[in-house]
Amino acid sequence: MEDTFMDIREHGVCVNKIKNRYTCNYCGKEVQGICRLKLHLGGVGIDVTHCDQVASNVKKTFRSMVMKQRHGSTAAAAAAAESETSRVIGNVQMGNGHHHKRGRSEISSSRSVVESSNEHDVNIQSNKARKCIGRFFYESGIAFSAVDSPSFREMIMSVAGGGGGGDEETGLKIPGSRDLSGWMLQEALKEVEEYVKRVKDSWAVTGCSILLDAWVDEEKGRDLVTFIADSPAGPVYLKSFDVSDIKRDTNALISLVDGVAEEVGVGNVVQIIACSTTGWVGELGKSFASNNSNIFWSVSISHCFELMLAEISKMDSSRGILDKVNSIIKFLRSNPLVWELFKDPSHRHDMRDSSSEFEFVRPYLTLENVHKAKDNLAKMFFSSVWSKEEGTAVSKLVNDWSFWESVERLVRSTSPLIRGLCLLSTANNQQVGYVYDTMDGIKESVAKELSDEELPYKPVWDVIDDVWNNHLHSPLHVTGYFLNPGAFYSGDFSSDHEVTTGFISSLVYMVKDCHVQAKISAQLKMYSLGQGCFDEASQANQITDIAPAEWWVQKASQHPELQSFAIKILSQTCEGASRYKLKRNVAEKLLLTRGMSRREKQHLEELAFVHYNLHLQRFKGTN
Repeated sequence: MEDTFMDIREHGVCVNKIKNRYTCNYCGKEVQGICRLKLHLGGVGIDVTHCDQVASNVKKTFRSMVMKQRHGSTAAAAAAAESETSRVIGNVQMGNGHHHKRGRSEISSSRSVVESSNEHDVNIQSNKARKCIGRFFYESGIAFSAVDSPSFREMIMSVAGGGGGGDEETGLKIPGSRDLSGWMLQEALKEVEEYVKRVKDSWAVTGCSILLDAWVDEEKGRDLVTFIADSPAGPVYLKSFDVSDIKRDTNALISLVDGVAEEVGVGNVVQIIACSTTGWVGELGKSFASNNSNIFWSVSISHCFELMLAEISKMDSSRGILDKVNSIIKFLRSNPLVWELFKDPSHRHDMRDSSSEFEFVRPYLTLENVHKAKDNLAKMFFSSVWSKEEGTAVSKLVNDWSFWESVERLVRSTSPLIRGLCLLSTANNQQVGYVYDTMDGIKESVAKELSDEELPYKPVWDVIDDVWNNHLHSPLHVTGYFLNPGAFYSGDFSSDHEVTTGFISSLVYMVKDCHVQAKISAQLKMYSLGQGCFDEASQANQITDIAPAEWWVQKASQHPELQSFAIKILSQTCEGASRYKLKRNVAEKLLLTRGMSRREKQHLEELAFVHYNLHLQRFKGTN
């Protein structure tokens, strides 16, 4: 039977086309060329490291594939793939009584080979299991002492099939807390460093954004911050700092950020994305732009939307509405029979799940749900007699037409923002190339929703513009809009003065060489006119379902300077560090533990580096 075909490129990634280097998808090992990757996966040869994490069926397929290539037929490949054990046993079986003594020796040898092979396989599985246990502790941030707990060991042995009897039953050697904090941590550190290096190598092409995650710890009230570098290759943890002593010294804060940027490579850093507009982060943002001519400053898109929604809900026509809606939901939930009646599909109540990736959005989703169910709510409360004061208050509220007018206005004011945020929060739309166009679309939707004379849209526009102009807007956004082929070659593209000046500003910021600037300007004419290589590339079927940065990679190789500039712009995120949901206790332990020796501090720094980068690597892999 022919071996099942398996594409090697589904099991490894080319990380350097020029040097023909590939990385194994299973263990992360980097090898030279496709052939050595097959040997690595198939566990063939003595001059290449064998993968200890590849699935057995994949390993068997690639081993057979390699042998077939070497020996020319499936039968020959199978024969060549036979182990030394089979060869020795075959020789014994062909012998006769005259060779009895020699046969016994060979049988003994074959048993030794089998036992050695089995022991090797058990060791591989045991090492893999220990590596998984270590990764679990490093990634989750659980205290290493938990591994010494009898309950933990019983759980692992039960899963491993040993029935809790011990290492001798399964061959699994469960690591202890000293292993986790010692040699295993050093092995994990080495692997993480290799992963981070691969990501960093991509920054020369795509650039990166530095994200700030700032907070105040609850126990000591110290101001802490973590820096993350974000790029298409994945987010990586850089460093954490305690800025309590310098938070009022803007120059010191700028110096701190500049130092992080220098470590990353100033030429690689396109923008800083802050997590807040207040406190020391807000003050730093006000000063950073005027003191830096190389790096843009912006604020996380989700935080800006949070500010917009909060301000709209505080407007005179909307003030207190969210609290009143919350009181209705609270009352319904506190009365199980009423809540079940309310959720009953036969009553046609549209109460969808109000969950969201963003906590601040949930009250507005609940608002929409309650608004859709207003008629049924009013009927339910009108037809019932409420003796308790709380029930009477809610009954009056849901039967008050002025309350529902205010609810409707707030829904119509905020729903375009929520839809826009949902669009920008999807994995493929979190780049700067979508922000400018999306914000214009949101304002148009608000104007359409509030087009009635009784519901003017201008106050809502003012709120959106205030946050946009003071915190979110960056020349990167209009440049991304201009270089996004999906927007530029559409019939709705608008190239006004703001777009032109924003593009020029980005070009001057990011490209210091005047000769390169001139080349980009010349090449830009071909893009603007849709000529040359952009003629066919500007067609709708060449733009649909492809990320803007990838479009430039595939379509613009004839204009390398403009291509490089566009890729760096369009590869930047518009979201901040909050989307990665980092655990802060690891950084707090590193920054707030007093009286540590130099070695102890280094240990915590290594642990933080491994913890956060494993978490970020996992996050990228699941999105």
